[in-house]
Amino acid sequence: MRVSVVKKKPTEKFAVGFKYSTVDLAADATISNVSVAITDAEGEAVTDPNDLAIVGSPAKDDYTVSAMLEKGIDGSEYYVVFTTTTSAGQVFVDKIFVKVRV
Repeated sequence: MRVSVVKKKPTEKFAVGFKYSTVDLAADATISNVSVAITDAEGEAVTDPNDLAIVGSPAKDDYTVSAMLEKGIDGSEYYVVFTTTTSAGQVFVDKIFVKVRV
């Protein structure tokens, strides 16, 4: 599991994600599916309409996954959890810890 840390302002909108290498993936494997969820710092589902949110659907190519983020409540902290599956059946669960500050 990888964990990265990002600082974000509530008004910013930008993409975050992970790039995998051939060392990470099984021989000849590529990324076949990705899902993304957002939780608060305690791992609970976010429910406030001003909480950190994903814009659209997550993106993927053979070795990269990403999601566009927006919003977030000043002073709040969130996890963006990527669950990535490869064509070889590998499953990676990686997180980005987002600190929202004005």
